[in-house]
Amino acid sequence: MIDRRTLAVTVVALLTVTAGCTSIAEMGGGSDTGGEIGFEDVTGEVGLNYSDDVAGGAGNGNAGVYVADVDNDGWDDVLAVGGQRPVLFENTGGEFSRSGALPEYDRQFKSATFVDYDDDGWKDLLLLPRGGGVVALHNDEGSFEPDDVGLENVTHPLGAAPADFDGDGRVDLFLYQSGDWLEKTPAGKSALNETLTSDNGYPNYLYRNVGGEFERVEDAGIEGDRWSLAATATDLTDDGRPDIYVANDFNTDVLYVNEGGASFSQRQLEGPTARNGMSVEVADLGGDRRRDVFVTNIELPISRDNMSEERYELLERMSTFAFHSGRTKGNTVMVNQGNGTFEDRAKSLGVQTGGWGWAATATDFDNDGDRDLMHATQNVFRLDPDDPRYTFPMLWERTDGGFENLAADERGLPETDGRGLVALDFDNDGDQDVISAAYGDRFAVYENTVTSDTDRLQFRAVDETGGTALGATVTVSGEDSTQRVVQYSETDYLSQESQVGHVGLAGEGNVTITVTWPDGTERTFDDVAPNQRVRLSPDGIETVTTFPTGGQTG
Repeated sequence: MIDRRTLAVTVVALLTVTAGCTSIAEMGGGSDTGGEIGFEDVTGEVGLNYSDDVAGGAGNGNAGVYVADVDNDGWDDVLAVGGQRPVLFENTGGEFSRSGALPEYDRQFKSATFVDYDDDGWKDLLLLPRGGGVVALHNDEGSFEPDDVGLENVTHPLGAAPADFDGDGRVDLFLYQSGDWLEKTPAGKSALNETLTSDNGYPNYLYRNVGGEFERVEDAGIEGDRWSLAATATDLTDDGRPDIYVANDFNTDVLYVNEGGASFSQRQLEGPTARNGMSVEVADLGGDRRRDVFVTNIELPISRDNMSEERYELLERMSTFAFHSGRTKGNTVMVNQGNGTFEDRAKSLGVQTGGWGWAATATDFDNDGDRDLMHATQNVFRLDPDDPRYTFPMLWERTDGGFENLAADERGLPETDGRGLVALDFDNDGDQDVISAAYGDRFAVYENTVTSDTDRLQFRAVDETGGTALGATVTVSGEDSTQRVVQYSETDYLSQESQVGHVGLAGEGNVTITVTWPDGTERTFDDVAPNQRVRLSPDGIETVTTFPTGGQTG
């Protein structure tokens, strides 16, 4: 895509996609027993003062936000990227202060990824610069020092998705690249609906972790020089091995199926995914405890039927490749069929049209036991001055009939040119808040203002070092529902969310938690009280913090 500073006004055409035939009722899920979803901008109050202030950024910008508890104190810290230098904000108990734990770099970075590559229980950091190698920073109990881990020789890195791909107990790395809009444009820019077997971006790579350093795997089956914008690594085929889902700009999405031993088979998903994939958000959106994939795209309801002829012709004259590319067909919800195949049901679920979408989150904002959706939106052009919906973040509440689009401007979310987006409980009150990274503007913290008596539970399954056990499966069962969460690195477009699991419990009361660790160890914890965050290990369960109850608010 092109940036806002290069293109003053961009519009896209309305193109429809035939969704899957399965009804929402057949998919299950959906309830409406939580509180009313709403947010309050508390950025100034909590001290996260950061702006994407680098003029003339090419491509899609660098405004990204990344979450990790870097000092292991039980409060999620935040890394902001996009300004003159990345800034780590220490969470001091629901407020943020600029940390001195990072070295100061007078250079621009494109994105970042937190990963415990030396398996010591402390989150290390990879900084990905524009047009160069990867900067590795080792976390020495809350302080970061430069490290050499073998990732320098890459050209245009955009992101990385960590997971233990070969099953040896060490976290490996899938590193994906895009392209440089100052040098060239994607081959698929004018290819309309064609599926491209080759492209002109930069190659993606798989790296094996060997004793805390990374070695490139040459025969992994990771092929293709696409313009990849987002990727995540998690088990999508229910075989216990992490697969890789990649969203590609001006091309089809690709699923790399893990065949074992760091060997992958490539599946081009084609069909409805042959678009401009921006994000990869994985969650159970169908209520069947399978892992579905939400990918944002572009679709605006531009039509002679909903605007004057004069205004329609004006938009056509101002349009660029985005209008006519043939790939602006809206978001996809790739519903997992349970056998490694997916079916797009975005239209029947009610989330296909979302403006110009970027990073997304799928979490339970109202604590009613199902996942709601939000995605950042590029502020392009108000189609209708009386209906500014598509210049705001898109917010959907899960209901029995699918998803209901909520007017963001009525829920405390301002108009913004969003890129990165994360959900986290920054104030440890049990509700999911949001941080948005805006292109060419300030980053913002939106506190969840949901008010209800609905219970909730947060958790993190850990390994023997106390680090997050990537690949562990946590199943939370009550009298009326069962929710299944697979822990993964939570990477998305210019974003990495909190690795603290969150489930709304509606009125379930006490629940049973069953954890299956990647090595097959399993333990069940009975009669666990709601409204707390717990730490789960093979040795037992520990309360980290408790949450307010009785008409709580964010």
